[in-house]
Amino acid sequence: MRERLQKVLAAAGIASRRQAEEWIRAGRVTVDGRPASLGQRVDDGNRIAIDGRKIRLTGAAPAHLVLLYHRAPGESLREAPPAGDAARASTYERLPAARGRRWLPLSALAPSDGGLELFTTDGALRAAASRLGHELPSSYAVRVRGALDETLLAALCAAAAAAQPPFVIEAARHGGGEGRNQWLELDVRGARGRDLRALLTDRGLEVSRVLRTRYGPVVLDRAISRGRHRELAGRERDALYAAVGLQGPGHAARAGGAPRAAPLSSGSPDAGRSRPRSRGRAGRGRSA
Repeated sequence: MRERLQKVLAAAGIASRRQAEEWIRAGRVTVDGRPASLGQRVDDGNRIAIDGRKIRLTGAAPAHLVLLYHRAPGESLREAPPAGDAARASTYERLPAARGRRWLPLSALAPSDGGLELFTTDGALRAAASRLGHELPSSYAVRVRGALDETLLAALCAAAAAAQPPFVIEAARHGGGEGRNQWLELDVRGARGRDLRALLTDRGLEVSRVLRTRYGPVVLDRAISRGRHRELAGRERDALYAAVGLQGPGHAARAGGAPRAAPLSSGSPDAGRSRPRSRGRAGRGRSA
C-alpha cells in the first residue's frame, strides 16, 4: 500500500512528521534518486535516501522501542540545554541510543513537573496517544503545604468538574508526609500537572511538587531512580498500545514482523552514568 512519504518516515521513527516535511522541502530526501516532493506516495519498492544515505523500509526488524524514564522536576526536555544553562542537563542526554531512530515523548510533562515520562521511536504510537488528548487515566503525587482533611479531599472531585476546562478526579488520597508538608495522591482523567496546581492553589494549598506516577497502564517503578530508564517490553508494552487502540509490537512479531528503518546514525550516548538513588515511589515519604 502506497503512503505519503512524510507519514512513512514518521511511522518508521526516523523523524516526526513535521521534521520529515521540513527535510523534504529542503531537498534532503530523495526517492529513486530524484528529489522528493511533499505528499509524494511511496511503497516498499521505492529507494529512499536522506542526505544521500539510503534507508530500508522492508524486511523483518526489531519492534519499535518504548522507554520508561524517571524525570527529575525542572529537568529540560529540550534536545540541548537552554542557552547559558550548561549545568542543566537535558533529558535527551540521559536517554540511550535509539538504534538510529528518534525518541518521541508521549504526553510530555511540564518543565516544572517530574516523575514518569514515556518515550517511543514509533510515530504511530505517538500519534495515537496525541489523538486521545489527555483522556488516558493517569496518577499524580502532589506535595502540598497546608492542612489536608477528608472534607477537602471530598470537595476536590466537584471542584475539578467545575474547573475550566473541566477534568475528572477519580480518587484522592492522603499519601503521608511530615509536618505541614503533605503528599496528595490523585487518579485523574483529562488533567495535566498545571491543572492540578491551579485547583489546589485555589483551595488554599501551596504546591511544591507535582510528580506523575502512572500514564494509562504504565506505572513508574519504585526501582527506577531519577535520571534512569528501562525499556518496556512484552505485555506491559502491548498494554500501552492497546490503551490507545493499536496492536502491540508483540502481536506484529507473531504475525510475521514489522517494517524496518535502517539506522541513520549511531544514536545518543547511553544513560548508564551513575545517578542518585530514588527516595522511593513518587508520592509517599519523599523529601524535596
